[in-house]
Amino acid sequence: MKLPVVLIALLIGPGLLILFSTAQAEEKNLPVKDLVLPGESFLLDGHPAFILWPSADKRQEPQPWVLYAPTLPAYPDQHEKWMHQQLVDAGVAVAGIDVGEAYGSPAAQEAFSRLYAELTEKRGFAKKPCLLGRSRGGLWVSSWAIRNADKVAGIAGIYPVFDLRTYPGLQRAAPAYGLSAEELEKSLDEHNPISQVHRLATAKVPVYIIHGNEDRVVPLQENSQTLANTYQTAEAAESLELIVPQGQGHNFWPGFFHCQSLVDFTIDRARVGAGLKPLRQPGSLPRDQAVVYRDLPYGQTDGTPHLLDLYYPANTTGPVPVVMWVHGGGWKNGSKDRCPASWLTAHGYAVASINYRLTDQAQWPAQIDDCRTAVQWLRLNAHEFQLDAKHIGVWGGSAGGHLAALLGTLEAPAGEEISSRVQAVCDWYGPSDLLTMPPNVVGNGRTAADVAKSNGAQLLGAPVPDIPERAKQASAYYQVSQDDPPFLIMHGSQDPGVPLAQSQKLHDKLRAVGVPSTLHIVEGARHGGKEFQTPEIRQTILAFFDQYLKASKE
Repeated sequence: MKLPVVLIALLIGPGLLILFSTAQAEEKNLPVKDLVLPGESFLLDGHPAFILWPSADKRQEPQPWVLYAPTLPAYPDQHEKWMHQQLVDAGVAVAGIDVGEAYGSPAAQEAFSRLYAELTEKRGFAKKPCLLGRSRGGLWVSSWAIRNADKVAGIAGIYPVFDLRTYPGLQRAAPAYGLSAEELEKSLDEHNPISQVHRLATAKVPVYIIHGNEDRVVPLQENSQTLANTYQTAEAAESLELIVPQGQGHNFWPGFFHCQSLVDFTIDRARVGAGLKPLRQPGSLPRDQAVVYRDLPYGQTDGTPHLLDLYYPANTTGPVPVVMWVHGGGWKNGSKDRCPASWLTAHGYAVASINYRLTDQAQWPAQIDDCRTAVQWLRLNAHEFQLDAKHIGVWGGSAGGHLAALLGTLEAPAGEEISSRVQAVCDWYGPSDLLTMPPNVVGNGRTAADVAKSNGAQLLGAPVPDIPERAKQASAYYQVSQDDPPFLIMHGSQDPGVPLAQSQKLHDKLRAVGVPSTLHIVEGARHGGKEFQTPEIRQTILAFFDQYLKASKE
């Protein structure tokens, strides 16, 4: 049997392409398809196909998987790399087959069915994948799902097309269907996915879509919103989640491709399709409360990106005030991944949880520099993510409280073009005076050698007593001035790690210069713990941020 010829384009220099047929590629031992992640590519009935595999220790049988579209020579691409990496890291394989510009035609559906049979019957893949369609890939996956709803665990989409009339238009789509544009128009009830999505709604196939409200290429209203309306009419609204980022069109905005909420949905549905329990990710929130954008680069050092996670209140048009969470861990441990502040999204706040350089990577002032850069990134990208750039608060615990307090008290660097000032500070049991922190002071059983090994010494690069001016510059107590933003300071009465006196003296000095400051002592609490997670504590924090990040908005 002679295989159909499919051309592969190899870029070997600026503007220079060499074309190989797939048969030539095999003869020359070339990959059938370049992949964004490790996997395999192969021919299936003459069509290039691929699998992005989880590592061997994460593979299962039946194998959870995602059926992706559009698979074209350029897709999936680098913009999607982070998203696919999350899937394979969670043990979910990703597969696709290149049918060219087939726009969901019967030929495309047939190729999908052949790939489905290959993977489920010969390779141990689960009988019910989750489908993932980006842009015109929405035509591919929805057309197949409409006719195979019993084989679909869910559908995820990034500005997906469901209506052929909007994209690519009937004139361009007709040849793929073997019809004239006039013939295709007369048969839209049969061929146009949007005319048949009631089948998905009736079957209550779970769907999660992110689609910008200013998309001119794939208009929201005629595509994803019409699908959502169909689910509503079919009393299946609980099975569909539509996230509509305001101000976004058909573009490479990072939020589309770093949407952890969409990734979590895809992982969960792929696992359910394989007979496994859903796998909620660390720090994830109910999808109807927040959409989470994960691992957004806010800066870099020597090519290594600094990352933050952004939690945004779902179904909000914005712009909304922001609270930036700064994790603790003695400046040497911790990460952004677990964010105790994320509950604020239920009250109309965006929450940014940041990583910053730890002491094994860099010493002071790298940590505060990173915090400032993160605040500047939030302002610079306020329009893109619908944030209120004029109302940014910061909240941190322990070492994070120390950095949060410094964001509120340090003078801005000379020549700062984008402000790193914050409008409110919530400091949880942070050291405010490194010179008087017990681990940095010789005595009470601590030797000079002990002090030289303290977290403060690791932060500043020398024993704290040896560099008093540097220690003062890194201590909020010595940086207080009357133009500082309001503070809410919370500290456990029995804290064994950071003495309560550290917060008391900072509070007193703030009050002395006229800065609004509240010191809330949590009786019986130690260094953090469940006492800081009560409804009463949350209400106090919410009231504080509401007063200074919402009530002041004019």
